[in-house]
Amino acid sequence: NTLSEMCERLFPQHAHSFQFQLLTDSVDIDRFTLESDNGKILIKGNNRNSLAVGLNHYLKYYCQTHVSWYASDSVVMPAQLPEVETPVILRSKCKNRFFLNYCTFGYSMPYWKWSDWEHFIDWMALNGINMPLAITGQEAIWYKVWSKLGLTDEEIRGYFTGPAHLPWHRMCNLDGWQSPLPKEWLSSQAALQEQIVAREREFNMRPVLPAFAGHVPAALKRVYPNIKTTRVSEWGGFADQYRCTFLNPMDSLYAIIQKEYLTEQTRLYGTNHIYGIDPFNEIDPPSWDADSLGMMAKHIYESVAAVDPEAVWL
Repeated sequence: NTLSEMCERLFPQHAHSFQFQLLTDSVDIDRFTLESDNGKILIKGNNRNSLAVGLNHYLKYYCQTHVSWYASDSVVMPAQLPEVETPVILRSKCKNRFFLNYCTFGYSMPYWKWSDWEHFIDWMALNGINMPLAITGQEAIWYKVWSKLGLTDEEIRGYFTGPAHLPWHRMCNLDGWQSPLPKEWLSSQAALQEQIVAREREFNMRPVLPAFAGHVPAALKRVYPNIKTTRVSEWGGFADQYRCTFLNPMDSLYAIIQKEYLTEQTRLYGTNHIYGIDPFNEIDPPSWDADSLGMMAKHIYESVAAVDPEAVWL
């Protein structure tokens, strides 16, 4: 049981004192109930995410226990578990509870191991997150895509940045800084992402995965000299050699890259049909003209929907 295993991780000494039950009625709203039952704490919820929120409600308001998002922080529990004298019934106010930010994957998480992620996903479940940003492990997929399109190992790993700067690389701000990215990094992060999304889904979360937003290696011009690309505006005071290249979404190669990327990503990590795509983060688009931007957005979305008809662009 996903919830019992979480209790074993957080407070093994009390894990046996909690019972979890799934509600099976037809009410379509995230909710939990909390009560004492024959010396146990009984939590009922409509899914595992709601059960986790019910558990956290008990920890916070009955045990005065704080679960931090860092795996290294201890969880301090009372010796005797308090009783729930009056049953608690709570409902969620909103359906989609998004969490995380692209930069966090560089500021906080680049060197996290599975033990850090496992605890962090427990924390997200306890706090009712059901749409986490899940962008780890994408470079392994990009490596395959760029290789398939004719780029060399050197061109690809030299295009990526070092681990701590990958969020800014992914957001089309920075190429090649502290490169090449080690091959071992690519495979270890891909394995980590498989664990991350599998556990998030166990807690009824819908991971938000990346899609192709237009950022390409400058070396792509060597193989496809006629593609429509622009060099993006200077970013963050980095030297000119680190500037990024953007492929116009109206270029016929755009949809091909999107298809290659999403097909491989879905094969490895599955999909919940929600994609985070930010073409112009802290950089100027090729044109500020509203019609031009609208046309780009249309082509970006169509390139995703062609591969996944259920796609939602977040």
